Amino acid sequence: MNENDIAIFKRLTDLYNSADQNVKELPINTDTKYALFSDLHLGDGGNSDIFVHNENTMIVALEHYKKSGYSIILLGDVEELWQFNFIEIHYKYDKSIYELLRSFKGNRVHRIFGNHDKDWKRPPTDPILFDENIQHGAPEAIKLGNDIFLVHGHQGDKTCDRKTWESRYWARKGEPYVPIGKVFGISNRLATKSQIPGNREKLYYDWAMENKVFLICGHTHNAIFASRLYYWWLKEKIIEKETELKKCSKDKVRICELYKEIKKLNTDLHIEERMGRHYNRLSTTGKPLPCYFNTGCGHFRGGITNIEIEGDKIRLIKWHKDESLPLEQRREKLWKEESLSGLRKKLNRKTV
Repeated sequence: MNENDIAIFKRLTDLYNSADQNVKELPINTDTKYALFSDLHLGDGGNSDIFVHNENTMIVALEHYKKSGYSIILLGDVEELWQFNFIEIHYKYDKSIYELLRSFKGNRVHRIFGNHDKDWKRPPTDPILFDENIQHGAPEAIKLGNDIFLVHGHQGDKTCDRKTWESRYWARKGEPYVPIGKVFGISNRLATKSQIPGNREKLYYDWAMENKVFLICGHTHNAIFASRLYYWWLKEKIIEKETELKKCSKDKVRICELYKEIKKLNTDLHIEERMGRHYNRLSTTGKPLPCYFNTGCGHFRGGITNIEIEGDKIRLIKWHKDESLPLEQRREKLWKEESLSGLRKKLNRKTV
């Protein structure tokens, strides 16, 4: 590992072993329900706001979780404060996303800060968690029980910290040119791909494996479930559909459906490749241990990904943008849900 990798390992370890206000502890039992989101990057609603096209999708997801009794955990970079000032963001989303989050009564919304919304580290007037009695800003990490560790994912990255103000400056300087760029087919880099090094996922995985904990974060915009990347899920689904197609020789309606499904999956696969999210598998020596999870982000072209923890179950979900679909189809499980107790056995760890 290089010096920066060592610093990331150390910061994660220090946070995990910390017992101060910087780490919030939440219960997890058979009755708890958590929906985890990260990297929404809310903007001003204009051409350079990479979230706005998924605003209605997020509203549908939040309404579902509110009705179903879930608590919401926001894993950082909820607002894009490098590129926009908070007044602009608040004006655009106060009567939609923020208002809906505030309607989760009974302390059911929690947030940690990321590198793009690090301002919440200090105690400003949070539009989601407004409370005059809050003495401190958002924590840096959350623990669920004693072996589920939630962070944004930028922890300890000296390169990220050093470039924060430089990046904020250039993000705001470049914002007026985004609409012009779209005319010429040049999109917002933040919207298209994470600029995080590809080996970062492997580093997170190695830390979680070494500490025998479940690490859940965001930051890289790359949806991962039990150490399996969304890219590989797409490849597996394509193989599954192609296998079904070979066996489906007489049902013309189903054949037509399968061709459309395969075309859609291949389109999504090519997007992942173009965005630089087609990393190698996290383990080069067999099947990876199911210790690392990533919520993905809120600005995929086709919707939003997030993670659900319901009692002993954990799921990676994609909320599809297509408003013509019924709710049960808009909310799609990526891979089969897993039991935390079963995953703990694979990590050789006792249940909480």
